[in-house]
Amino acid sequence: MGIVERKEREKQMRREMILQAAETVFFEKGLRAATLDEIAEKAEVSKGTIYLHFASREDLYYSLMTRGLLLLLKMFRDVKPEDADPAKVLYKLADAYLKFSQEQSYLFKMLAVVENPAVSEQVSPEVSSDLEEASDGILTYVAGFVQRGMDDGIFRSDISSHEAVILFWVSLNGILNLKERSLAMKKNNCLKAESIIGSVDFDVLYGMCQHYLVDFLTQEETRKLSGRNAARKPKVVQKHSKAVTQK
Repeated sequence: MGIVERKEREKQMRREMILQAAETVFFEKGLRAATLDEIAEKAEVSKGTIYLHFASREDLYYSLMTRGLLLLLKMFRDVKPEDADPAKVLYKLADAYLKFSQEQSYLFKMLAVVENPAVSEQVSPEVSSDLEEASDGILTYVAGFVQRGMDDGIFRSDISSHEAVILFWVSLNGILNLKERSLAMKKNNCLKAESIIGSVDFDVLYGMCQHYLVDFLTQEETRKLSGRNAARKPKVVQKHSKAVTQK
């Protein structure tokens, strides 16, 4: 290995060490309370070294979010959705997203910060562009399977694949974010007994949402031929009914 290659590898290793340290500090302190001095100490590097890789604390935070999205895309690809028909693909990807929110819970929570202008306005254009590219990469990946279903006549074609994937993403993401909010409020004992978000089983609701979204996209003729209308619904409805009965 030449000198240039070795220096580049060492640079990438330091960058990874900084990212790992930042994830720990951000998890413990949150974005507002965390400092670059704490991250530098955790990574065992100087603060100046951090600035060689990241222009600001916000850039470092956004870089972690980008890494989270790339990990999610890898999880999507690992379930090998191309081996299934388009409708089953959406179930597989939705299940993978649920798994991501559970196994990478902090990275999942971090992604909500992208909607905060107070943070996004402090991020450099290059880092912001990297995050946007990663986000669009996920949506494009999922939209490709939706479009395949439309081309094969399985999915309805009166909406675009882009509209369909946004509908799918926002619906499932909204449920998972409300679930996190509910858990946080319960942990802090500030969830009122009559609160709506405290009265539902979000895991059951997530499964129901998957079914209804796929059902919405699927052509009526395809549902009748394949029996897909009942493919996953009985299990979800049974769980939901049980939850209602216990209340």
